[in-house]
Amino acid sequence: MGERCAAMSAAPPDPALGALSSRPDGDPLASSSVPNRKVSHAKIPFRAKLTFLAALLTVVPLTVVGFLVIRDATSTVEKLNREFRAQVVGNIQAMIESDLQGAQDGLDLVGRTITDPTIDEALVEPLAANMVAAWESLDHVAVYDASGARIALIAEPGVSVEPPQQLPSAVMAEAEGQEVGTGDSVADGERAPRVLLAIPLRARAAEGASELQVTGYAASLVSLAPVQARVEELASSGFEGDDVFVADSQGRLVVHLDRARASALDRAPELDQLVGPDARSEVRDFIGVGPNINAAGVPTISTAFWSHRRRFTIVVQVPEAKAYSAPREMRAVILAVVGVAILLALIAAFIVARQVTRPIRELSMFAEDLAARRWDKRVTLRTLDEFGVLGDVMSNAAADLQASERRIRREEAIRGDLGRYLPAEIVDRVVKREQDMKLGGSRREVSVLFADVVAFTPLTDRLGAEQIVGLLNELFTVLTEVVFRHGGTIDKFIGDCVMAVWGAATPAEDHADRALAAAEDMLRFVEVANEGWFTKYGVRIELAIGVNSGPAIVGNIGSESRMEYTAIGDTVNVAARLEAIARPSQILVTQATKNLSDGGYDFADLGDRAMTGRAEPVHVYEVRL
Repeated sequence: MGERCAAMSAAPPDPALGALSSRPDGDPLASSSVPNRKVSHAKIPFRAKLTFLAALLTVVPLTVVGFLVIRDATSTVEKLNREFRAQVVGNIQAMIESDLQGAQDGLDLVGRTITDPTIDEALVEPLAANMVAAWESLDHVAVYDASGARIALIAEPGVSVEPPQQLPSAVMAEAEGQEVGTGDSVADGERAPRVLLAIPLRARAAEGASELQVTGYAASLVSLAPVQARVEELASSGFEGDDVFVADSQGRLVVHLDRARASALDRAPELDQLVGPDARSEVRDFIGVGPNINAAGVPTISTAFWSHRRRFTIVVQVPEAKAYSAPREMRAVILAVVGVAILLALIAAFIVARQVTRPIRELSMFAEDLAARRWDKRVTLRTLDEFGVLGDVMSNAAADLQASERRIRREEAIRGDLGRYLPAEIVDRVVKREQDMKLGGSRREVSVLFADVVAFTPLTDRLGAEQIVGLLNELFTVLTEVVFRHGGTIDKFIGDCVMAVWGAATPAEDHADRALAAAEDMLRFVEVANEGWFTKYGVRIELAIGVNSGPAIVGNIGSESRMEYTAIGDTVNVAARLEAIARPSQILVTQATKNLSDGGYDFADLGDRAMTGRAEPVHVYEVRL
């Protein structure tokens, strides 16, 4: 058998290498096709992100601007409202001060007339009466002695006012200390209340005296009708109900938009919320600003001014609903405008995002086509930006890939055809144009393995030709996979014998260990496969294996028209002779293979054996399994 294996040069097609061109679907790339990959879809679409970003860039500024406008507008309206209330308070205070100061000046003029010693006593009363009639702020004057008892009354015709018969001591003391004293308010029928105003009358006790002494008082109940009329005019400016009023030191209304309440000297219960009794008792003016509840129980925003000198409190209060109506309306308008702007911005952002993401979506679908190897697909983006350029580039890439696919298919077909005759490594180099196709070879250190079916001839007598071919194909498929697993090359199949080489096509320093490992695996695989073969064919297979290591000529052997890539030489012949003398399921190796092996194999020394065609015997070892 060894001589037959060494002599035969023709080899049947290698089923392992020829499988690429013999698949049922005819696709030589099927064995290396890209596995199915799961295409992940975005959890948050880019369109949503782009819309959100555009909306964020629009909504946030609009919201901030709207908030600032509302805040500033509210602050401005509140400030204007506060300034308006203060202005109304100031106007009323100035009017009261003007009226009372005018009355005070009239009283002073009448008092000087009464106390002037140079005026004839018979002329004093007519002069005083003329002054009262001519003085706008006065319609009467009462004269009191030093004790405060009334001694005379000078009044215009038709005036039925009755000043007090006795001046209050507090009014007299205030008049002496501050040159004017203010008393309590008194009702005047259905007209506006009056307020008692008194000044001291001073004269020299005797001729030649340098100091003036208080000899009496001039007083008048000064009407607040002009102030009432002015306050009523404010109703045309938008004030209603309890918005504006003046109260005396006892908290009674003396001026009010509702004249009846002022005429009746009604109480002002909300006054203590703004200017309490303690503040009104201090010898200073006081201003109160803030929220309170008016007599009707309506929340208001108020400004109050307490005049210590005149004993009056001026209050201007505006209902909160009315005070803040303008800011609320402005806030509603601004919020509506901002809301509409935000809605339009979102719509615009969505439209823009859709226009931007549409090319991305088309490119993504095209990329899935390319991943599925549908090279005939193309993408056309009618945009004038980089997406259009990218679409053209990807379409051109698909065309190039389609052309490359055809070229690769042709190369794989060629590779499959060549694989029927040459080792895989040589096929790769031939396809890459790296292999020298000239006849000849080079000397290399290799390990050669011959595996032969023991008692194959009796098997052919028991089985039909179709079964023998099927069995051998299955056997060679197993042996081929074992050789390939250990990095070897199938050199040829010779009937029921296979020749494998390590270190020929691809140099390997451990070629001896690889060959020994392959030999052991061959026996194990055959042992396992025998159960199936016995069931299927009714026979069991046993192998005899020989392995030798050493130099061999590796290269193209044959003629210019027909050549074979193989290994020849004494190393190959000895390996074939070892296989010929090996018993079933026995692996025989030479001293050279044993020396090169460092894989821990158990070798049994069988001594020298004579080999056919060799003058010298060969020292043989058995590999124990």
